[in-house]
Amino acid sequence: MKHHYHYPSEWLKHRSTGEQVASELRLAIISKIIEEGDKLSENKIAQQFEVSRSPVRDALKLLQQDGLISLERMGAVVMGLSKANQKEIYDIRLILESFVFERLLVENNEEVIKQLNKILKMMTVAVEFEDADEFTRLDLLFHESMITAIHHQYIEMIWHNLTPVMECLVLISMRKRMQNEPEDFKRVIHNHKVYIEAIENKDRNKMKEAFHLNFDDVDEQIDVLWNSQTNIDRK
Repeated sequence: MKHHYHYPSEWLKHRSTGEQVASELRLAIISKIIEEGDKLSENKIAQQFEVSRSPVRDALKLLQQDGLISLERMGAVVMGLSKANQKEIYDIRLILESFVFERLLVENNEEVIKQLNKILKMMTVAVEFEDADEFTRLDLLFHESMITAIHHQYIEMIWHNLTPVMECLVLISMRKRMQNEPEDFKRVIHNHKVYIEAIENKDRNKMKEAFHLNFDDVDEQIDVLWNSQTNIDRK
C-alpha cells in the first residue's frame, strides 16, 4: 500500500489495510490537507493507495465512526473536526483521567509509577533525537498506562475509541512544536513529571496542577470537570 499523508509508517505495521487507509485519511482530514466539504471517492482512494475497494469501504466506515465524514453512495463527504469537537475530546480526557486518579488513590501504585518513569525517560531520548513521532507515541502510552492501571474495562474502551482522532491531534501538535519550538519540550517533560509526583504522593492538588499544566491551552473547563469528578468520588 502506498502512503501519502505522512502518517508514521511504524504505527501501521500491525493494522489491517482498511485501518491503514483510515489512519492516512484521518491525519489528512484533521490536518486539513483534505478539507471540510471535500468529496472522497472509493475508486479514487483505491487507486491512490493501490488497494482494492473493500478496504477503502472499511476505512470510510471507521472515519464515519470518528464523525469525520458522512457516507454517500460510492464515497463520502468530509465533515472535518471542528474546534468544538476538539474541545469535547479534551473534556472526555479530563473526565477519564480525573476518574482514574481517584481510583489510583486507593491502589498500590508502585508498578504504574515505575512504568511512567520508564516512559518519561524514553520521551526525553525522543526529544534529544528530535523525533516528534516517537515522542507522540510515548506521550499517548504514558496516559494510556495510567488508564489501564485501574483495570476498568469500559474506561479502557472509551479511551481506545478516542485514540485514533486524539493521536492525530497530538501528532500534528508535536510535529509543529518540534519544528518551531523545540525548547518547549522541556516544559512538556516537566508537566509529565508532575503527573508522576501526584500519583506517587496521592496528592489531589498536585494532580489538579498537572491537569492545568497539560490542558490549559486546550480546555478552559479544567476546574469544573475536575471538581465534578472528585465530588462524585468523595460521596
